[in-house]
Amino acid sequence: MNYLGNYFKTIYQRIKEMRLWEIGAMILFTINMSGIFYFNLSDLRLSLDPDFATVVYHLREIVNKGSLVLPNWVATTSMEFDSTLLFAVPFYALTGNEFLSVGLSDLLIVFIYIYAIWNILTALHVRIGVRFLTLAVIITPYNYDWLDYFKMLFFAHANYSIKALVPIMLVLCLIAFDDGKFADCFSKWKRISFLFIYLSLLFVTCASTGIYTVVCGVVPILFINIFSLWKKRYAFTESVFPVWAMSGIFATMGIFTYKLIYTGHSPSSSFIKIENFWDNMKDVFVGVFQAFGILFTGSVPLFSKMGLFYLLKIAFVIAMFIVTALVIYKWLRGADNYNYYVSFFSVILFNMLILIVCDMRAGNNFIPYRYLFVGIPILLTGMGIMLNRYLATHNNKQIMPIMSLVLLACSYMLVGNFKVTNDNLMDKDYIVDMTDYFSTLDVDTVFIADDKDTALMCKAVDDSKNYACYNSEDESITLEINYYKDEKDFDYYGDKNVIAIPYYNKLTDYVPEHIADEYEYVGETRWLACYVSDTNFFKDGEKNS
Repeated sequence: MNYLGNYFKTIYQRIKEMRLWEIGAMILFTINMSGIFYFNLSDLRLSLDPDFATVVYHLREIVNKGSLVLPNWVATTSMEFDSTLLFAVPFYALTGNEFLSVGLSDLLIVFIYIYAIWNILTALHVRIGVRFLTLAVIITPYNYDWLDYFKMLFFAHANYSIKALVPIMLVLCLIAFDDGKFADCFSKWKRISFLFIYLSLLFVTCASTGIYTVVCGVVPILFINIFSLWKKRYAFTESVFPVWAMSGIFATMGIFTYKLIYTGHSPSSSFIKIENFWDNMKDVFVGVFQAFGILFTGSVPLFSKMGLFYLLKIAFVIAMFIVTALVIYKWLRGADNYNYYVSFFSVILFNMLILIVCDMRAGNNFIPYRYLFVGIPILLTGMGIMLNRYLATHNNKQIMPIMSLVLLACSYMLVGNFKVTNDNLMDKDYIVDMTDYFSTLDVDTVFIADDKDTALMCKAVDDSKNYACYNSEDESITLEINYYKDEKDFDYYGDKNVIAIPYYNKLTDYVPEHIADEYEYVGETRWLACYVSDTNFFKDGEKNS
């Protein structure tokens, strides 16, 4: 009890010593964290998308089969271990609720981000108010969609959460193991803990995605360190060499594991054609704005609440470009301490360069800006460090009005981000309605005609039946990612089945007339009309009978 009393007394004393704007930053961070808890502990069935659905199905099969590597499984472009799946597996094994497990996993990932970034900022002597503000800016949901900032990092499937955490943990380890400037900042157990977490995450992401995270998250920081050594600007002492050596070993082991277990098809890319270079560069820079949710899908009045919201976000991204250019310039000129700072800005620049010179469109007419997410959290950390450096050149009386304006702008922007997310969050209630209806039918299998996304999301919510998308054009099963090879065969599915089609169409629009005659109309759920039969007429045996 005395220990707890002293602990809370110390916290109270620290809060008393904080300046008013620092307390404001702490409150802003607390509000952001409350929002993160609310979103991740809500009914995640209502926030489904096809990517999220495949992760949930993958999670369920891993726990049910008791193996991380599933036999006869067709994976996505990765094994998905470096997503929310990593921590959701033990949570699901304990709770039996896959959606709660995903929410808890995402919260754990958020806490690792917070702990790692807090330790980096503390070691670099960033004042406490800037630390809180930096974390608030990082964990905000800038954009909400299945391949956007929030869902890719801190919510739902969080496919880039571990990828983006690796460079942050690498920089933390480089700082922690530096026996020069940071010798007194970390205890021995902290150093070992940081290194263990970093190497574990590095191995997992390499085993899951191959060389991707090494190239996009580790190589930029390695290049900066090598360049600094060549220029004899030693950012870190020789004591960090074991961190690099262990990085190489664990990355190699992970990549080798990936080659052994990967069962999907990894897309390849080529250099951009020279005539498309400038268009590519323009699209990459636009992609940075899109990554922060600056997407105009309609007319937004300039002098309105939303207009101000977008103006602040645009100014924020422009500020990042300016600060990044300034850091690179100062580093090249050999300015004091910039060898430490430049690592935070190198990852985003390297990833932008890759997207500029390589064709990563995969047949689309746009560049997937999600590839930039590997470098954005560490970039925002660097922005906090540079803000602190700027404040160090002013006295406390000057800092108060500056930070009051910064806090007001950030508050407006972050509240807007949460509002946009909340407005779009629970838009898949129809999936729950559909699965609730299907559960009342005495069938083993549900075929949803020509709608693979709905079939996939129903499959994630309801594990009591087999769900599949029936392709009426060639009478086949449409599957793309995360499935057993047997699921492509109609013999995999039960005899008692329902075919669900849009209620404004006829069943004969989807199946031959002789098969349609064997199905009985039983009712509707949302826009789907349902027809039931005790025989799966698509099985090979039935087709040949």
